[in-house]
Amino acid sequence: MTDAEGYTGVAEGMEPPALVELVNRYFHAMFGAVFGSGGLVLDVKGDGILAIWTNDAPDVALRAQVCRSCLQMVEASDRFNLYIPERRLPTRIGVDFGPIALAKVGAFGRYEYRAVGDTVNTCARLEQLNKLLGTRVLVSQTFAEDVDQFLFRDLGTFVLRGKRAPQRVFELVAARAAATRRQHALCDEFTAALAFYELDERTAALDAFRRLRERYPHDGPTRVYLRRCLEENDAERPMAQLDDAFATALQ
Repeated sequence: MTDAEGYTGVAEGMEPPALVELVNRYFHAMFGAVFGSGGLVLDVKGDGILAIWTNDAPDVALRAQVCRSCLQMVEASDRFNLYIPERRLPTRIGVDFGPIALAKVGAFGRYEYRAVGDTVNTCARLEQLNKLLGTRVLVSQTFAEDVDQFLFRDLGTFVLRGKRAPQRVFELVAARAAATRRQHALCDEFTAALAFYELDERTAALDAFRRLRERYPHDGPTRVYLRRCLEENDAERPMAQLDDAFATALQ
């Protein structure tokens, strides 16, 4: 599932024909990455895309194919934004792997061919979680397992909106062969800081995430966990004071 950040603001004030042309250019860039890797664009909602890749059985090669497509979509979005900088549409992507039903859905003679299942819902929620974490591509643990050709960053466990069971979430960073030293270092250092956090060693986690923030000042997940650590270490302090402490920690 994809979503173009800032679409509502871009659309505001545009004449409908101009907006149609802009959206079609954007979709041309995005669809190419899906079709080029054997995917199917099953649905379009506003600026969002639901794309699927299907197989009769679990297949690591298929998931690697989807990874390549997701990274190509990010690149296509970035190229689009360079071409039309005044109408930027940065793209967020959520990915899950699991069973779906492909069927006609509707009533009273009005039917659409849709993908139905919890897998689709999880994709949508992972896409939305990107906004909180400041990431581009988030995937489920089920999707990331055994896909060794790509570098993933374990971001910990989240309860996705509307769901009861916690979900282990990973960021798709890059193809492993193309990943930079800095990307590898960030993943390794974040994993160490996250381990402190999940062992309830909050002081050590706070120190580790502060060091991460110094080295990677624009990293969204580090910012989120740094705030969590500050709030949990000072649970009795008023929120206004916590906001001040958070701002100081980020300086």
